[in-house]
Amino acid sequence: MIKLFKREKKKDVTLPTMIDKSFMLSMKPIRNPMIEWEKTAEGEIVIYLEKTPPKIIKKMASRKVAYKRIVLDAIGSFVWEMCDGKYTVNDIIKALMKKYKLRRLEAERSLLAFLRMLAQRKLIGLLPPKHITKSEG
Repeated sequence: MIKLFKREKKKDVTLPTMIDKSFMLSMKPIRNPMIEWEKTAEGEIVIYLEKTPPKIIKKMASRKVAYKRIVLDAIGSFVWEMCDGKYTVNDIIKALMKKYKLRRLEAERSLLAFLRMLAQRKLIGLLPPKHITKSEG
């Protein structure tokens, strides 16, 4: 008998491993040293990202480098300044709770979403806790 609707076997798909929450909270965010930024007189952080022109424009006469500006609000600026590799994600959550009178869950969710966005744009990296990094030999 011919099967008209043949079912294929499901492939064994392994999902990316999820990071344990306690591990994530113990990581230390650090700014990308290649990113230019400054603090304005008003206390806002301005991040300058180099715009990458299309290849055809690159081949044309040399042009000044164009930058895209990202201006962070007060809370974003506060978090950005704490992303120096000294503070853990948990430390930043506690600082947000204290300074902006936020509840733990609210501060945690907002911070993790913000850090994820910064990491996706390669503006920050996350350092793992010291006890699991390779010892220098």
